[in-house]
Amino acid sequence: MAIAKEKTDAEQREEQRAALDRIRKGLATRVRILVAPDACPVCRAFEGAYEFDDVPELPLEGCSRVGGCNAVYAPVLDRFGP
Repeated sequence: MAIAKEKTDAEQREEQRAALDRIRKGLATRVRILVAPDACPVCRAFEGAYEFDDVPELPLEGCSRVGGCNAVYAPVLDRFGP
């Protein structure tokens, strides 16, 4: 059985930069920061939608969640859809 390795902040930062780049190149008009139910107060404060130029870098500075920040980027597709 393999043991899951915790990602470093640098690894998480690189993954989230790549995700943000994919969102920016897609149909998204803005980007949203999503956090898990067990998110710390710092992450909760940053949850929401941002313009691409204003979105904070992930992982969020000051996150106090045990196991590290688990906030992620998600596209806002408010001009597209049914």
